[in-house]
Amino acid sequence: MALPYFMFLSPPKQDAIRDMLRNHPEMTFDWAASAFWASLPFNICLIIFFYLHHYFIFDRLILRQKFLQYSIIVTASFVVILGITYYIKELFFQYLPEFQRDFSLRDFIRYITWYMLVMLISLGIKLLLQWLGAEKRAGDIKTEQLRTELAMLHAQINPHFLFNSLNTVYSLALKKSDVAPQAVLKLSQLLRYVIEDADHDKVRLEQEVSYLNDYIELQKLRTTTNTTINFEIKGDISSTTIAPLLFLPFVENAFKYGISNKEQSAIDIVLHRHDDKLTFMVTNRKFYNLNNSSTGIGINNVKRRLNLLYPNTHRLTINDTDAVYSVNLIIQL
Repeated sequence: MALPYFMFLSPPKQDAIRDMLRNHPEMTFDWAASAFWASLPFNICLIIFFYLHHYFIFDRLILRQKFLQYSIIVTASFVVILGITYYIKELFFQYLPEFQRDFSLRDFIRYITWYMLVMLISLGIKLLLQWLGAEKRAGDIKTEQLRTELAMLHAQINPHFLFNSLNTVYSLALKKSDVAPQAVLKLSQLLRYVIEDADHDKVRLEQEVSYLNDYIELQKLRTTTNTTINFEIKGDISSTTIAPLLFLPFVENAFKYGISNKEQSAIDIVLHRHDDKLTFMVTNRKFYNLNNSSTGIGINNVKRRLNLLYPNTHRLTINDTDAVYSVNLIIQL
């Protein structure tokens, strides 16, 4: 440690120390200790400046775009640090006047280089923290916006589902059907799920399947023997969670357009869990009068929810022809 420090001294300082040791052989010179104590004042000043720059100067000047004041304070700080350093060193090396009397350009360059390096490191750390903070705030804002949008989309599902289900109960009541009370009971079970369970971000897939079964059973009450409904579960669906009410709009759509009291009709629903992939398929014929318009709120709603909840991890394919309507949804769990 002594030799490198000695080599950094200017030639006049080196010659002065050699002459002193040559003329006074009884004296010893601890190079390591001298190097440490000689650099200590400057190092302490740099540490103080680092924290002042980090916690005070940057926040008060850079963030407020006071660049001229910032330049003045940074320059003045270097002058003060240089003055303090040489004053303390003058006291420390007062027994070696030749050692301190000389101040070369090399000394100035060395000190200003270290000063600029510390300032740039402090500035870089502060800018990095500011950038990370801005990114976090932007992420929080985006997350909050997505959460708000999802809540609104979720809120739209309930009235849409309730409207369709009440139509079923209403049609049974008009016919004075004996199954109308059973339909009301099924509807109450569905509403309990929508209100109590489906309000969570994720539900167990088994709960969602049970909910779909109840909805299908409710819709069966208004169908005739001409309609065949197949709901098939493949694979192990236990210990799997999913966003609630994703499949309902497709099943609602199938019952709205895919049943006929006069012709043979079939609705095929398949839910397949394979490894980390979940596939949901619905296929039905189309019997709906095309002259009647439809807003498509349910399908558009679920498309938007899929984009928000499963970005880049789902694929939705809808095949809409004059005779057949089919949906194929694949979700990467």
